[in-house]
Amino acid sequence: MKLMKSEEPLPGRAVALILLLCVSGMRAEPARYSVPEEAERGSFVANIAKDLGLTGEELLVRQARLVPEGEKQYFQLNQHTGDLVVREQMDREELCGQSEPCL
Repeated sequence: MKLMKSEEPLPGRAVALILLLCVSGMRAEPARYSVPEEAERGSFVANIAKDLGLTGEELLVRQARLVPEGEKQYFQLNQHTGDLVVREQMDREELCGQSEPCL
């Protein structure tokens, strides 16, 4: 199940934007990731470093980080490996209410 909402972007969009801002000098193309709402804490989402063509060390040097838009930090970035993992399980109803589709 993909999380979708048209009014308020989810942290996934914020993650893509933050990563693009953190990695200067690269071609600006947004990265999109789908995360099932049932994904447990610690579930692997993607390797951001690999997707951006960087090493974990480069992420660390550039001080890449995730900045949540809301109160909750749904994802965690390991700067040493570039792995993006679920930090907190997402609840579709909490994020989108009755809106369909929920992005």
